[in-house]
This record gives sequence, C-alpha cells and structure tokens, in this order.
Amino acid sequence: LRGLGFGQGQAGPCLFLHKARGLAISVHGDDFTICGPKCEIDWFEQLLEERYESKKGGRLGPAPGDCKELTILNRVIRWPDRGVEYEADPRQAERLLEGLGLDGNCKSTATPGLKPNVEVLKDDSLLSSDAHTIFRALAARANYLAQDRPDIAFSSKELCREFSVPNKASFVKLKRLARYLNGMPRLAYQYKWGQGLPDAIDIFVDTDFAGCQSTRRSNSGGAALVGKCLVKHWAKTQTTVSLSSGEAELQGIAAGAAQGLGLRSLMRDMGWEVKLRLHSDATAAIG
Repeated sequence: LRGLGFGQGQAGPCLFLHKARGLAISVHGDDFTICGPKCEIDWFEQLLEERYESKKGGRLGPAPGDCKELTILNRVIRWPDRGVEYEADPRQAERLLEGLGLDGNCKSTATPGLKPNVEVLKDDSLLSSDAHTIFRALAARANYLAQDRPDIAFSSKELCREFSVPNKASFVKLKRLARYLNGMPRLAYQYKWGQGLPDAIDIFVDTDFAGCQSTRRSNSGGAALVGKCLVKHWAKTQTTVSLSSGEAELQGIAAGAAQGLGLRSLMRDMGWEVKLRLHSDATAAIG
C-alpha cells in the first residue's frame, strides 16, 4: 500500500489514506474496507486483482446499481436515502437466548439489569463446574454484542467481572439480560446526511460513586459523539477505590479524555483534524 502512495496511520497502523485519490482503507486480517469515489475504488480493485485472488463483498452507494445493504465483519451496514445505518450482528442475541433455553415467547424485561442488594450477595452460592463453562461462553457472547449495544454495556461488563467465580446470582443476571434482548433484539445507529463536518469530538462522562456493593469501587461510563453521531461508548469498573465522589468523577473524566484522544488520533490518521470537548456534571471534579 505504501508503494501505491498510501500513508499508514500512526495511531492505527491498519488505517491507510491516499490523499491525492481520496481513498481511506481499513485492514482487518484479510478484509479490506474501502471508502472513496467510485473511479478511485475501481482503480484500487484492479490493482488488487492483478496481484491476489480476491472476493468482493459488494459496494454501498447512492447509484442505482450499488448495494443498499452489506455485512462487514458480521455488522449490517445500510444505505437508505436519509443517511447510513449501522447495526450489530442480530444473530448474537438469538444465540444468547438459545443458549439459555429461552424462546421468543419468554417474558421480556424493561431493563437489562438490576443492582443486587446486600442480602443477595451474602446468601448466594456457587454454580457447578459444568454451569461455569456455560455461563462464561454466554457472558462472552453478551460482551461481544455490547461493543455495538450501549444499552447493555454496563450489564455485560458486570457479568464479565464474575468470570472467575460465577454464582447463582450471576446466572440470574444473565437471564435478565437475555430477556431484555428478547424484547429489544435489534438496535441500529443512524448517521444522517446534511449535518455538516463537525470540528470536535464531544465526550460525555458520568460516574457512579461506590456503585459496586461488594468492593465499593466506582463505575465510570461515557459516550463519544462526532456531531450527533455516536461513535464509541464504554462502561468500566474503576481499578482503585475512590474516597470521595469528586475523586471518582475525576477518574471518569480522565478515562473519557483518554478515549477522546485515541479517537482524535485515529481521525487524524484519516486526514480529519478535530478538537476535543469533555462534558461532565461533576462540579467538584471540574474544580
């Protein structure tokens, strides 16, 4: 790629940008995702075919002959008239329900999880060794799905914290998450046209002080938006025990800044220079 005039990304070495031709390429193993003008994509595809055996997954675009829906790394990408849609792999939620022996007729829940009270934490007993394997496999599936589902990010994070010693309460949490997905099986991001080119990444952060009942650690979460488009979200348990809500919120702000700096570096690799704005309602931490 360098020999063809592409520049390799500094923050993301799997990103390549050809400024003169307006091409941006993301490489994931042997999968190439290309964005740019039609004539320049034709040029690059011809060069690939001269050197390698390749298979085309399709081409999204506004032209009548272009695809309006594609699957890239099991994610569904659509090109409707109003913009671009991005959706997580819908099969993951179905497989999670199947793994728990639940069907589409099971009762759904309004929320993906609940905080356990102290009595439940004290009286709970461990699962059998066979159930350990099942729980870990299904919790990992939920965690994979949570990369594209901000509504289940916190619940899946809590499940993965119990990988080492899962108990009966862990399985109850997993079933509740599955029942929530039964009622809310799909979620699509919409990136609409005509919003202009944003000049900044907006990072919104918040922290739940001492949210973990057993360890007294705080939970931090956040979302990164470019314009009105969500591009990243996270939910994490802080590694240290904060002694005040201001200290916990400050850790959450620092984590959000790190996420924002990483995104800004990736955008710079693709030729897009932006500023970084952090948003928090924690007066003590801001002070």
